Amino acid sequence: MEMKERLKQWNVWKWETKNQAMYEKFDENRWPWFNEDLDPDIEAYLESNNLQNLDILDLGTCTASQAIELAKRGHNLVGSDISDTALDKAREALATQPDVRVALVKDDITESKLAENQFDMILDRGCYHSICVFNTPEYIAGVKRVLKPGGILLLKTMSSKEERFVAYDKIAENLTIQMPFHFTEEKFYEVLGPHFDILEVRDSFFYSKVVSPPAQARFVIIRNRAE
Repeated sequence: MEMKERLKQWNVWKWETKNQAMYEKFDENRWPWFNEDLDPDIEAYLESNNLQNLDILDLGTCTASQAIELAKRGHNLVGSDISDTALDKAREALATQPDVRVALVKDDITESKLAENQFDMILDRGCYHSICVFNTPEYIAGVKRVLKPGGILLLKTMSSKEERFVAYDKIAENLTIQMPFHFTEEKFYEVLGPHFDILEVRDSFFYSKVVSPPAQARFVIIRNRAE
């Protein structure tokens, strides 16, 4: 339990520090998974299933680019993040969009204060692959709690085919973790399959205007299994 608490505190510190450094250096979001437009895989999924007026959680919303685009399309959005810097940038972005409504909250999905069964859909483009090494059980429990039974998690992670953006963070003398984790297809079935219905795993990209070529990703469509 002591190690879990240390990891949680380290994770908050890490992302706050990294976000501050990024904006001090670039004055813009340059994470490989950032896309100022709506992710094409998400847009295609919504359109092909004719999904409208959903209650959606944008998990790790950062500057809220995905949340803003989804709200423009008529969905009801909550954007959550553990970083104050990220949420400040999201507020700045929303201030330029007076007709767009996104509720921003500081929240950690591994111990979320959001309501049970609150969302029809959760969007995760960069959260899980950053915490999976040390917080998968808590992540699964949090997602299952706030996502309605039968609700959909759209998950995009780094792919094992991507040779860039491989870093290792040293947490303690004998504890080093890959950040972000690069997933094989089989890993989703191994780790998430016992708790969710995995409807599809496919190769994709983190489409970006600041990273060229874009980072290779896995796009996973997951349904919350009633238990």
